[in-house]
Amino acid sequence: QSSQSLWNRLSVLLNLLPSAADLQESGLVLCNEVKDILSGAELPDLKANLLLPEDVALRNLPPLKNAHKRFNFEQDRPIFSAVEESVVRICCIRSFGHFITHLQGSILQFNSELGIFISIAQSEQDNLLHQAQAQFHMAAEEARRNRLMRDMAQLRLQLEVSQLEGSLQQPKAQSAMSPYLVPDTQALCQHLAVVKQLATSGRFIIIIPRTVIDGLDFLKKENAGARDSIRYLEAEFKKGNRYIRCQKDVGKSFERHKLKRQDLDAWNLYKILDSCKQLTVSQGSGEDDTTGMVTIITGFQLEDPSTFSAPMQSAIQAAANASVEIKNVLEFYKQWKEMG
Repeated sequence: QSSQSLWNRLSVLLNLLPSAADLQESGLVLCNEVKDILSGAELPDLKANLLLPEDVALRNLPPLKNAHKRFNFEQDRPIFSAVEESVVRICCIRSFGHFITHLQGSILQFNSELGIFISIAQSEQDNLLHQAQAQFHMAAEEARRNRLMRDMAQLRLQLEVSQLEGSLQQPKAQSAMSPYLVPDTQALCQHLAVVKQLATSGRFIIIIPRTVIDGLDFLKKENAGARDSIRYLEAEFKKGNRYIRCQKDVGKSFERHKLKRQDLDAWNLYKILDSCKQLTVSQGSGEDDTTGMVTIITGFQLEDPSTFSAPMQSAIQAAANASVEIKNVLEFYKQWKEMG
């Protein structure tokens, strides 16, 4: 009872959530188990025994031991949609609110006429309407503050991206290095340490296409470098490193199935080039010159392209026609270090 702000915020949360009647009238498609829970959402003793993912995750947490006695953790957890899981959570929270209002001396009350929860001190119980207006105002302020925080986070992200990609608008002497680097499978397997340094420099964004991940997966049984690269990438993706990004499938592209059987290296380079083209399209406005925006860094030696197969030479030429540079990863690293 001494923490008025706690009850105020709890009432705001309860009033932001839709009531059982609102959910029933929304036309949501729900399974029978969830419908049964929904019918008791406005009661203080909701008989809910449907397992949610958080119940399983917190199964052995001592403070919840008594609350979990009603669950049967041995049976398979029913499969609910994301909407159905959300409805169950809302029902449990709303029912908890009604439970609190029935506690002796509670300063949280439910006004059935207004259909809202109200947090009031004992001396203020005669001014329900005023309190209701205050609660709605608090809810509006909370929503405004949340929007402001989201906008600030978005502006911060835009600033970071613009700083990282600012080299595109800088003088040529400062913008000789592409902000986006796309390593191939050979670069990762043979020179992972170099790729790591490029990623941690804060100067480049490393893009990992799906075809490169597939290539590492294909080599992992026999190639230690592939296994090390997979472990490294998994750890960075899990941490959410913004300088290393996994590019999803780029959609429809010319698959070149015959080429895949004849020359796998050329096929992989074409697939990586497809990813680079998609990246330049997503980052450019259509009128911007995207020359130099993306560089493919490879483990292959490129001093004498004539030593490559005809399909590989064609793939290299296709990259040049698309204004995508291809450089040996060690040569690129050396050039970057020399530029300071």
